Amino acid sequence: MNSNETEILISSLKRDLLQMPAKNSAQVSFKVEDIYKIIPHRPPFALITSISAINIEETIIEVTSKIDPTDPIFAGHFPGSPVYPGVMQIETMGQAGLCLAYFVKNNSLEINDKNIPVKGLFTRVHNAGFNKGVMPGDVLTVRVKSIEDDDFMGLMAAQITINNEIYSHSILEVYYP
Repeated sequence: MNSNETEILISSLKRDLLQMPAKNSAQVSFKVEDIYKIIPHRPPFALITSISAINIEETIIEVTSKIDPTDPIFAGHFPGSPVYPGVMQIETMGQAGLCLAYFVKNNSLEINDKNIPVKGLFTRVHNAGFNKGVMPGDVLTVRVKSIEDDDFMGLMAAQITINNEIYSHSILEVYYP
């Protein structure tokens, strides 16, 4: 992706919702125990609470993350006026991206114990933006679309929305060890 294409994508992510294509999108209902089978994250750093839609052909996923109002992170960010940190939002997008990579790399909507969780290291945030503050108790819809991917590296566009309003967005680069 060249710099002009990146700038166009960034501009779009700020204003336009990433859409789940109607064609070939599967509505699914994967819960936390399923997610533990496909990515290596565990509490207190497992941030995805469910997976609701996947489109392998268009390489896009929709997941949910429920922000625990009792999360100790709010004690310091910020006392009396809690806001979910941007770095945690980016991590949530990254975990959703690993979920997407699992389904795409296995070319299946199935989760089974025989498949190995996807291991990926997010090496670069090409862009991140925060339009609104995420608050304790918010339920986030996270959509991630793969832009480029091979066995070595991936590039993903991601958005966090609440009630179809864009709260944050990023372009993430992942390395698959």
